[in-house]
Amino acid sequence: MKPLILAAMLVWAAPAAAAPEPAAPAVQADWRRDGVDERIKAGLTSLGWRLEDDGRALDPKTKSPAAKAVLDKAVLDLRQDARRAALESLNLMLDPNRPAEFGDDTRKQLLAQDLPPGLAAAVLDPDSDLSKTRAMAVAELDKVAAYFDGGRTMADRRAAAQPVSAGTPGPRVDLPYHTVLERSVGEKLQASARAEIGRDPFGRTVLSRLDAAGKPDLPPILVEDQGGGIVARYDYRRRAVVLDREGVLASVTGTVPPRQAAALRASLSTRAALLAYLEAHPEAVEAVVKDNDVLLVHELTHAWQDRRDPVFREMARGNIPDVQPLEYEEEAYKTKNLYIRSKLKHDPASVKMNDDFDDYVMMTHGLGSWRRKLFDDIETAAPARALTLKSTTSIEAARLARVRARSVATSEEQQAKALDLLGLNRGQKELAKLEAAHAKRMAALDPEIEGATTASFKDLGSYYLVQALTATRAPDRMTFLEKAGRYARASGDNTLIEEVRKAKEQTQ
Repeated sequence: MKPLILAAMLVWAAPAAAAPEPAAPAVQADWRRDGVDERIKAGLTSLGWRLEDDGRALDPKTKSPAAKAVLDKAVLDLRQDARRAALESLNLMLDPNRPAEFGDDTRKQLLAQDLPPGLAAAVLDPDSDLSKTRAMAVAELDKVAAYFDGGRTMADRRAAAQPVSAGTPGPRVDLPYHTVLERSVGEKLQASARAEIGRDPFGRTVLSRLDAAGKPDLPPILVEDQGGGIVARYDYRRRAVVLDREGVLASVTGTVPPRQAAALRASLSTRAALLAYLEAHPEAVEAVVKDNDVLLVHELTHAWQDRRDPVFREMARGNIPDVQPLEYEEEAYKTKNLYIRSKLKHDPASVKMNDDFDDYVMMTHGLGSWRRKLFDDIETAAPARALTLKSTTSIEAARLARVRARSVATSEEQQAKALDLLGLNRGQKELAKLEAAHAKRMAALDPEIEGATTASFKDLGSYYLVQALTATRAPDRMTFLEKAGRYARASGDNTLIEEVRKAKEQTQ
């Protein structure tokens, strides 16, 4: 007891007039200095952070520069979440009751970057003991799960346990726009998107799905650095469509003569300068939308899914793993391709030859092979997140089992466990409902796609014929004519076959 008495005496003897030393001012975060790589940058922006060119990190809630400690905690959470996603996918792959799938080895290599070094080495070693590797993976997942369990407050748990309603936002960013200028540009992009997509009959169907009380209600549109080759994406945490700044810049510089493009690009090197230019030049806004209307249709489909189903809301609240459901991607890609098909019929001149067009062509040649390739490509791009609903349900079941097995010693711990189980059970039910609903939707949609194959081939034949007639290079002209002839024959349209034949004669 003597040390305690001495300490008390020292405090008592302190001069009455002595004031406590002021706390050291918090160090302001600088994301360029504080270890924010491209992946973490993308993760932070999806949570509503704004990473400014000067290094400031604006907090999603206050919209003010954050302290270094706050940013460090957000980065740690993201790294831990990435590790949890990799471990959950890995545990699924290592399940002895699950048959090995094509591409599993490649997926393990991609997952290894987010695994602890020892586990990564064991996963990549073909001679490692599978049971021991699985035990390591389970132990590591338990550690990460404990990190997130310990970080949730009782208020978080109560909020997540509340039933989902149509207006339940969950812990999502209410105001994705940080500035008046950003909001103004976003609204201009919204208006231009409604006009451009609404020119097409199927496009109007896509837009109508997002109407609220009979009025247009598109999600906010943001311009941000995406990285990783992403041109556009729907961010369910902010309920917003995000366009990549570089892609937008390319569209803007395409509105001026080539000799002026370099100078314009240099003058728009900052995000603020680009937004100011879009605000002052409606033709640039229109160019951005025309270049990206197909991608916007894809992302607007994800926005519709978010409003239609509670799955994204449950993800935001932690009741469903943060994944990229492949079935949602299937629906969005099919919707995007149906938009291209409609454009080929009603306004073929607006259709661009790019990756989206190639994807549409592949879909017309067979839904089964197209779907397999689509899933493989997405899984390769996001090995820890791109999962089928069946796999996501398996991960959800494992989370439930882990919480059920969690020991409790106090009434508060018991209440926390009960709330966690309530949210996870509801998430599991929503996944099952979505899997059944998706199968029903695709059973209705696929025959419509396959039943229009002949008409699609005719439209493609006509499209390639026009491309051939307007091509400036002879090799391109011959290539387009060959494709036009192939699709004309596949469609069985004698008039089109004859038009292609005459075009070939004129080029010889």
